[in-house]
Amino acid sequence: MPSLIKLFLLLYLPAMIANGTPVVVMRGRKGHPIDFGKYFIDGKRILGDSKTIEGVLAGIVAGGVSGLLLGLLYMGEYYFENILLTSFTSSFGAMIGDLLKSFFKRRLGIESGGKMPVADQLDFYLGANLFLLVVPGAIKPNVPVFLLGLLVVPLLHVITNRLAFRAGLKKVPY
Repeated sequence: MPSLIKLFLLLYLPAMIANGTPVVVMRGRKGHPIDFGKYFIDGKRILGDSKTIEGVLAGIVAGGVSGLLLGLLYMGEYYFENILLTSFTSSFGAMIGDLLKSFFKRRLGIESGGKMPVADQLDFYLGANLFLLVVPGAIKPNVPVFLLGLLVVPLLHVITNRLAFRAGLKKVPY
């Protein structure tokens, strides 16, 4: 059984990579909105221009590919196929969590880049966990690693967002 830190990295590093990748990949580029510019029944955009097909796909691929490196690090503790499945599942779940949060932000009248404390820090993490729990063959989080994530992920999110803001990758520091 791997240590708590190793399991944390195996489960959530792909999600964290997936969550940050669109900011880097789409910097200065205009992508294709994943909501196709459509409006919801409330008259507001479903997600908005900041959520793009290219950004979501780049996030899933980057997070999933991190499983290749993790597979080398964790050989012998898990089957390589389970590690790859876990990486792509965590990445996909992270992107779905981010999209769902954006959907609810728009319903509440919060524009792209607007603050929604707690949800802004945990959306991708909770999405990753949900998908890890339901996808057969994916490595499952246990209670200690989930609780560690609840403590560590928001802190890492704040730090990385501030760094991205200072580097000119984000318009806002959150």
